[in-house]
Amino acid sequence: MDFAYDLSGTTNATIRRYQVAATAANAGTPFLVPAGSGSGIVAATTTGAAKAVGVSVDTSGTYVTAQQTGSADTERSVGIIINPFAVYKMLMSGGATEGTAMVLHTAASGGSDGLTIVSDVNTDSPELDEGTCYCISGANVGIFRKITSNSTTTMTFTVAWPRDVNAGDLFIVAPYNPLQGLTVQLTTNLYQADASIAVATGAAFKTIELTWGGHEARTNSYVHAMLANHVMTAVMADS
Repeated sequence: MDFAYDLSGTTNATIRRYQVAATAANAGTPFLVPAGSGSGIVAATTTGAAKAVGVSVDTSGTYVTAQQTGSADTERSVGIIINPFAVYKMLMSGGATEGTAMVLHTAASGGSDGLTIVSDVNTDSPELDEGTCYCISGANVGIFRKITSNSTTTMTFTVAWPRDVNAGDLFIVAPYNPLQGLTVQLTTNLYQADASIAVATGAAFKTIELTWGGHEARTNSYVHAMLANHVMTAVMADS
């Protein structure tokens, strides 16, 4: 994930270096405060980002604890963006592996009122209710709508698509909705968003906006979100 902007209005990221408690292998990884007996900050998990310090901008080198030949310094540190109101841009991946194309939904049919889409893909496992559906091919290309309810394969919308959905129209669905979404599940290496999971699953992030890649949206769409449980803010939980 990359620094996009800061809600305070600055375009600059404030970076500080902190000792790590394990090798920091990838830039763009969220880090959390250490446990009481920990030796340094620790990487988030795919579903956990409570007490976040920020997001890394580089790597730490190989983590060591023992004294080294020639009295070399054993500390390993990483640069961290510590802005509590920083918004990060994460590529939406269609699976736990980084760069996976998002799941393609082909409309089997659509209501003439623009309020439903019957997909060829199950939409309640994972649960997509309260997610966002984006059209990549068909009469509504480039338009998105919030899913307000669904059954096994039928997505329902409160705000109608402007034109009828026809059989064969193509869509992708993101398990996020701006301002309402409170979680983003991270991919295995922790620097992209796993968009193949159910709505409301994942680590503590607040969704700010979604950007779509047009006809290339399956591999070029992003969720912009901020760390929702940050050590520098008053909203940080104690647990």
